[in-house]
Amino acid sequence: MNKTFQIVAAVLAVSMLGTVQARMTNGKDLMKHCIASPDSFCAGYIGGVIDTNHAMFCIPPKVTKREIINITIMYLRDNPEEKLDLYAPNLVTKAIRIAFPCKDGR
Repeated sequence: MNKTFQIVAAVLAVSMLGTVQARMTNGKDLMKHCIASPDSFCAGYIGGVIDTNHAMFCIPPKVTKREIINITIMYLRDNPEEKLDLYAPNLVTKAIRIAFPCKDGR
């Protein structure tokens, strides 16, 4: 019985893999998430970009996560539609670098 359960579970798991689409998040995807629910997926996504690329910008200590989310949303809104097809982490990084450039040229 246990062996049968393992086989059925394995078959179900493999069959579900076929329905998953691997695709990178672009600016349009991020904009939808940020407008719909800025404090969930959007906050986590932008936080992840900041953690990964923190050396590329100089965010002052008193700036809140909400301010950074708003800066990112404004950047996405202010750019032409064709830019929203670009890879979202690059767009987030660019928005933050414009808002918080480093004085040392980073």
